[in-house]
Amino acid sequence: MPLSTLSKKYIYWFASFTALFVILLTIYFNLGGFEEVQTAVSRNNIYSLAGKEINGRLTSKEEHFLFEEMKGYIASGQLKGTLSIINYKDDTLGEYESRRFVGVLLEDEVSMIPSGLTVLEVEGLTTFQAALTMHPLVMPNTEKVETKLQLLAEERGLKLQDFTLEKLYEDNSVIVEMFAK
Repeated sequence: MPLSTLSKKYIYWFASFTALFVILLTIYFNLGGFEEVQTAVSRNNIYSLAGKEINGRLTSKEEHFLFEEMKGYIASGQLKGTLSIINYKDDTLGEYESRRFVGVLLEDEVSMIPSGLTVLEVEGLTTFQAALTMHPLVMPNTEKVETKLQLLAEERGLKLQDFTLEKLYEDNSVIVEMFAK
């Protein structure tokens, strides 16, 4: 008994959706979507960051230009270090607003700092780190990473400060660090 036109249509749809699902799953796997977020505890970290603070809407053009400016300092060799962001959890901000310090985590303590940049010192006796090595398209969101670090701190009986330090590397990997109080 030959298949009806309607039956053929359903078979083609099913085969198409199955093939699309397998392709998307393969892409997700190749981008590292199934990789686990690696966490670690570190002690006695002292960081110096040169950069600028920015307040305002999450999708502001100013923030984009500030990122490009900091990348330019690294590319030109004026500053040696890693592009970094400090995200403050400020209760006074609106729903779509943020307060961030965008800068370069300095490798040398004796770097000549270009005018207009502020140097920020951040130190912590105990810090909790999460390493994200997967492609940015499949990285977990900030809230999931922060929750994982908060659980790690609670296991050790510690509370965390109200900011995160994100170190952004050229290979698209990110280290998120939170500091114990």
